[in-house]
Amino acid sequence: MSRHPIPVLLLILAVSLPPALAEARKKTDLVYLKNGDRLTGEIKQLDRGILQLKTDGLSTVNIEWADIDSVNSVYHFRVQDRVGDKFFGAIFLGRDGVMEVIEDGRTRTVQADSVVSMMQLDASIWQQLDGSVSLAFNYTKAQDQSQLTLSSWVQRRTELHKTRLDASSTITNTSNTARTIRYDASLNYQRLLRGILFAEMAGTAQRNDELGLDLRTSIGGGLGANFVQSNRALLVGGLGLSVNREWANDGTQTNNIEGVVGLQHAIFTYNFPKTDYSANLTFYPSLSNWGRVRLDGDLHARREVVNNFYLELTFYESYDNRPPGGGETTDYGFTLGVSWTF
Repeated sequence: MSRHPIPVLLLILAVSLPPALAEARKKTDLVYLKNGDRLTGEIKQLDRGILQLKTDGLSTVNIEWADIDSVNSVYHFRVQDRVGDKFFGAIFLGRDGVMEVIEDGRTRTVQADSVVSMMQLDASIWQQLDGSVSLAFNYTKAQDQSQLTLSSWVQRRTELHKTRLDASSTITNTSNTARTIRYDASLNYQRLLRGILFAEMAGTAQRNDELGLDLRTSIGGGLGANFVQSNRALLVGGLGLSVNREWANDGTQTNNIEGVVGLQHAIFTYNFPKTDYSANLTFYPSLSNWGRVRLDGDLHARREVVNNFYLELTFYESYDNRPPGGGETTDYGFTLGVSWTF
């Protein structure tokens, strides 16, 4: 096993995914703003209150959903409202604030102020990808300690499916102690169900020297719900089961069955500079080693500096009341770095 894990998600995708199979579609979508301006281009998506429109002359323009008066596109989209209802087809938003979604001669309507997401159904593979890469470096002179953190994620969204890869690694060097390594990698698949519900499967690999863990691999699944989804906030919860195998730094190996309880909360603003806050908490009560409890959590705050580049502050913590190999029960830290999204 490599002693220097580096996230390489983007490289993996670049060599494993085929080129875009569909040519770029015509930029004929019409967007009228409340101030009277008219824009023509290709609607990429609506996410977190921002409509992305790719134009010929202005590249990609980010428009606040609340500033839009009307929209017209003959291409097919998935439109989702705040209660999880999904609509598929060509879109027409009139000045009365009602969006019509038309497919095979059938029209369904949804109030514009309840729409929280739109995504292209005619997009190529590369157009379905979103992601981020971040880098942080910290140095403490008093302890002669340096810490390097590299993380990335990339996801692909289709009509009812989402696949996401995450990876992060933190390497800490201190003059009077051995180097410590922490890394996490996960592959997550979601399938949207009726309303706010979704099914989920995930596989993970982890290492944490501080907790005495050389390697933990796991696979699991469960059900989740988007309890709150708006153009300002998100609240997601889920329940499931997971099986894992652990290799401790003292040479012992164990198999475990755990429950999984997860919660995610996010708040975002989209006036420049964009500012996002998010919190993730996952609780793992052991079902095979009764009384053992694990907890993973993190807090993120980021603020846009220039277009798609952010200054990012992160706090993370991992807790295990019975760590493998007799390591520490808690590992936590802060990082301050920069990130780029695409």
